[in-house]
Amino acid sequence: MNDHVKRMADLLRSGATMLQETCPNCNSPLFKFEGKVFCANCESPLPITAEAPKIVNLDAIVSKLTSTILSKLEKLNDKVNKTSRPNDLYKLAKTILTLLRALDYLKRLKAR
Repeated sequence: MNDHVKRMADLLRSGATMLQETCPNCNSPLFKFEGKVFCANCESPLPITAEAPKIVNLDAIVSKLTSTILSKLEKLNDKVNKTSRPNDLYKLAKTILTLLRALDYLKRLKAR
């Protein structure tokens, strides 16, 4: 076992918490111990505070995304009605199809 791994194991045994964030300098996992966040590899303190994980309200996010997509589809429909150039219609159709697929995915996600 190399020294870096031993240091991390010792930190965990002593009560430190390994964070999901990584060091911006060496990409090693960050640790929090006694209110300080630091890199076990660089051993440099970092001005990062570990926050409690945010609770995600999936229903609210799906609802907002659905509303946004429907609004965009309405605007795209207006553009389609005003456009007669084939290249522009093709681009609009691709965008509409992508948004419809996203809408379908959101609908399936909400049904879970």
